[in-house]
Amino acid sequence: VDTGWIYRFSHRGCLRTDEPRFFERCIYELTLREMIDGGYLTPPVQIDAPVASYDFSSLELPPGSATFDYDEVEAILKNQARITPVIVQNIIDLAAPRKGAILFTSSVLHAKTIMQHLPQDSSALVLGDTPGPERDVIIERFKAQEIKFLVNVSVLTTGFDAPHVDLIAILRPTESVSLYQQIVGRGLRLYEGKSDCLILDYTG
Repeated sequence: VDTGWIYRFSHRGCLRTDEPRFFERCIYELTLREMIDGGYLTPPVQIDAPVASYDFSSLELPPGSATFDYDEVEAILKNQARITPVIVQNIIDLAAPRKGAILFTSSVLHAKTIMQHLPQDSSALVLGDTPGPERDVIIERFKAQEIKFLVNVSVLTTGFDAPHVDLIAILRPTESVSLYQQIVGRGLRLYEGKSDCLILDYTG
């Protein structure tokens, strides 16, 4: 069960949760910036909305929730559907010199729409209900660089390691700093010949 923070106070004294936790205080935190500066992670190069972005400014988190309302997100994407082909083409163009790209989408319908605009012979889609054996084949082909574009919906944010990934495209809104870091982190693994990871944020 995901219970959020495992400690109550950060090393700087910020209260993370009022709930009882196994640890009272975090005594040290190794930041992404320190890991990058130390040469343990690949530097990210972030580009906000290179050509266009979805406008999610009307979204508000429901009371007590850490995620946006699915129907509201779907309605926004439907109203802004004309932007999707432009965004996908921009990703394809910027990915030309890149080894591997992971696209984080907002919903299953959104992911399938995006897949329609990607080159079919070098793209694949992984969903929560993708059967295990099929998912394993897709991921192995992606790691072998037989597939360049890997589209997913909340599947590859944690526990996924493909060090060659050097482009992350964010097409889903989030208010969670930790989730954003997990998404970006998929592209920060060290890999031979990899000098940076391009982060494309299309969420406005």
